[in-house]
Amino acid sequence: MARSLLQRDTELAAFGRHLHEVRAGSGRVAVVEGPPGVGKSSLLRAVAQVADELGLRVLRAWATPFEQQAGWGIARQLFGPVAGAVDDPERKALDAGAARLAKRVLDPDPIAPAPTGDAMHAASYGLTCLAAELAESTPTVLVVDDVHWADAPSLRWLVQLTRQLPDLHLGVLCAVRTGEQSVAPALLDELLAAAPEPPIRPRPLGPDAVEVIVAERLPTADAAFANACHAASAGNPFLLGALIDELLAQGLEPTADVAARLTTFGPEQVGRTVQLQLARLPTGATQLARAFAVLGRGALLRQAARLAELEIAQAELLADRLAAVGILGVEGAGHALTHPLVESALYRGLPAGERSLLHRRAADLLAAEQADVEAVGLHLAHAEPAADPLTVTRLHAAAGRAHVRGAPEAAATFLRRALAEPPAEPELVADLHSELGLELAAQVQPGAREHLHEAVTLAVTPEQRLRIALSGCRALGLAGEFDDAIEIARRGLAEQPGDEDLGGQLELEMVCSMMLSADTVEEGYERVRRHSSADQDSLWRVPLAWQAVAAKGGCADDVRRLLEPAMDAVTPPRGTDSLVSTWAKFILIANGDFDAARRLCDGVVELARPQGWLIALAHGSFVRAIVLMHLGRVHDARADAEVSFRFKLGNSPPAALLWSLFPLVEALTELSELDEADSALEAGLPNGDPPEACLSGAYLLERRAQLRMAQGRYGEAHADLVRAAGWWQRLHILHPAAAAWRVIDAEALVALGDRRAARDLAVAHLELAERTGLPEPRAAGLRALALTEEPVQAVELLERAVALLEPGPTRLEHTRALVALGATLRRANRRGDAREPLRRALDQAQRGGMRLLADRARHELQAAGARPRRTALTGIESLTPSERQVADLAAQGHGNREIAQRLYITRRTVETHLTHAFGKLGVSSRSDLVVLLTVDAAAAGRT
Repeated sequence: MARSLLQRDTELAAFGRHLHEVRAGSGRVAVVEGPPGVGKSSLLRAVAQVADELGLRVLRAWATPFEQQAGWGIARQLFGPVAGAVDDPERKALDAGAARLAKRVLDPDPIAPAPTGDAMHAASYGLTCLAAELAESTPTVLVVDDVHWADAPSLRWLVQLTRQLPDLHLGVLCAVRTGEQSVAPALLDELLAAAPEPPIRPRPLGPDAVEVIVAERLPTADAAFANACHAASAGNPFLLGALIDELLAQGLEPTADVAARLTTFGPEQVGRTVQLQLARLPTGATQLARAFAVLGRGALLRQAARLAELEIAQAELLADRLAAVGILGVEGAGHALTHPLVESALYRGLPAGERSLLHRRAADLLAAEQADVEAVGLHLAHAEPAADPLTVTRLHAAAGRAHVRGAPEAAATFLRRALAEPPAEPELVADLHSELGLELAAQVQPGAREHLHEAVTLAVTPEQRLRIALSGCRALGLAGEFDDAIEIARRGLAEQPGDEDLGGQLELEMVCSMMLSADTVEEGYERVRRHSSADQDSLWRVPLAWQAVAAKGGCADDVRRLLEPAMDAVTPPRGTDSLVSTWAKFILIANGDFDAARRLCDGVVELARPQGWLIALAHGSFVRAIVLMHLGRVHDARADAEVSFRFKLGNSPPAALLWSLFPLVEALTELSELDEADSALEAGLPNGDPPEACLSGAYLLERRAQLRMAQGRYGEAHADLVRAAGWWQRLHILHPAAAAWRVIDAEALVALGDRRAARDLAVAHLELAERTGLPEPRAAGLRALALTEEPVQAVELLERAVALLEPGPTRLEHTRALVALGATLRRANRRGDAREPLRRALDQAQRGGMRLLADRARHELQAAGARPRRTALTGIESLTPSERQVADLAAQGHGNREIAQRLYITRRTVETHLTHAFGKLGVSSRSDLVVLLTVDAAAAGRT
């Protein structure tokens, strides 16, 4: 086929280079772009044939305008042959590791629903893993024609796939029509931008090529007539063919007189040519062709016959005639019109009423065949509303299937169309608005708030109102839309109470969002106080415990007794759809219960990771990063924070992104990767500052101040901390472990020369810390106070700080205290005494990845006359965070594929990290790795 294309040698050679790169293991995106009819599809077919001849697996899909609103239309076309394969190796790929998550998309009956919004991410990740598995066994190319008409879920997945391509034997070849509008233009632009080279743009055919084509179809035509055809069609291959078809349909000879009458022939003339061709065919041909235009690509002949109200035998004969004149072709097991311009001409040529009627009848016949409910829904989405209860039922079912498959855009389309029908039952109207709002919230799309509010307003019973408000409040809260979550909860609670349990749950969710902002925290606390009786529901103990921790700075033992009865209710898998469990983790962290907090986080991560629930994974990871920072495991904290930040950066509103940003900035600062920390701030805070007086913003100001301290920008650090202090006050948070700004600002003020103000802050912090009974904030206060004292008194304070932390797990603050003690001893001219705490600090810092502290300890040791070892170029301390993370998992017995899927990276990346780790550690086997890392973990006290 490739040899039959005229004037396409340059384009075929360019695609050939791409195919050879794919076969060599350097995956890529390649794009062919041009106006309709220029030969993009013919070129892709030729390239696919070349790929097949080179031994590459070729999977194809062709997007159409009709399926733009479908869920996973392109993905299902590409991998449908794999899902239905009897060939064991191909089918086995679908059952391999995380690739099985693609079954959510490909199976007729997808697996059970995921938490709100997570089905979409699970499906995308499963498809990416499936593509990688296939490419590992055989180099593979995914060919997507007319990608500008691809559905949004498939486009999103293709964009994600492009980030993995450089490490895979996998290519994505796309054809895109110039100037065509996509349902997701930003996603399409990102996909096309992933191509390493500019698009291949087929040129119009030259006069010589046109003369060859004209001579084949019109043997008596001379060169002058061919030149006239070239001028009329502008060298567009499809339009040239359509022009010749029209000449043949009219029975015109290729004479000079006819040539003189040829005018510009463009897409708008295609419809006239198709109608001329159909007019010459037997009765029923037009109806059959239009039926195929309505049903879309791959339609079965029996379906088109029924839609056209033809007998099957008659339809078979007519299909042959349509194929003979180039209108109809074969598409898999079905048929398709030969070109989008032909399909568009036939479809748009239908009067609107007839087109609607045909879509409604198409839905009926597909439903009668028990076809996929989404296919039925697509036709109904193109039919005019008619107040038909059955239509509403079918569209509702289609939305439910799209939701389970992880296609919220398709679900939203079906729900909007169901509302337009409209439903007769008021209760169903409210539920449809609720479901539509939840689908939009899952995508962080406009309109979620409005539909959820409308649902609450339209609710028929108090129970329905509370149920809708509760689901909306939870979805908006977990998406980071806290103000909207509060507002919908207010609406739900504003009228008669209804079910007391539902009302209590809704109020609790509202309170959890209220406590995040200074504007609503006082109301939230007031509502908490109303639930402070001894017989309160166990989940109300969570905000009560936070109030005891934050606003009262309560004793740690009292807080534990208050929270303990609620722990079962917030332990995964329970509580994963609620902010209540998040607050429980924050309370445990502030209260120094790091093991318990980490167990909750581990539970979320281990539940979410194998299911591909990336929203839940990002949540569990960022909270665990906070815990790991306290434990001095900075490498591990950075890895968790990056997982969360990378995901939230592209999928969450700013308020939610901040929760991943502040632990990442802290980890990067302690790793002494200060430029990277600044880059993260720039990416997460494009406007420069967090939202006013919110909890995550206060945390972020503290972490940014720590970064500025490390950069020697003390004035900026102090300014951030003064601002944070005001926010903490407005948030009614006094607890020195939650709001640690006084310690950091004491350091900044000492650096700025204001020791008196620094001392006041340190004393205030210590007074609050003593009330809690927690060693970490007490030690931090002693360390801050030591900065303001003379060396003798400072040494005593720092020795008390070190002693407080010796038996505990908080290695970061312990290392800080050791460095401060060693530095103070050295300045007191006790150089020999200084070396022991400094050596301990250096060892502890290097093991945990606390490079900033390691550098300070090393500098102080040198000043104390010691010769500390240099930063390791080999050994465990030399591993990068990514190498250490991969090495740890390999030592735990995980294979490369499992590691890749756990960390959401490619297998090639895992292999690269392991190769580097083996070289730095001087080992050659995983068993050696196990021994080495086990010994190191024991020495570092890690679990």
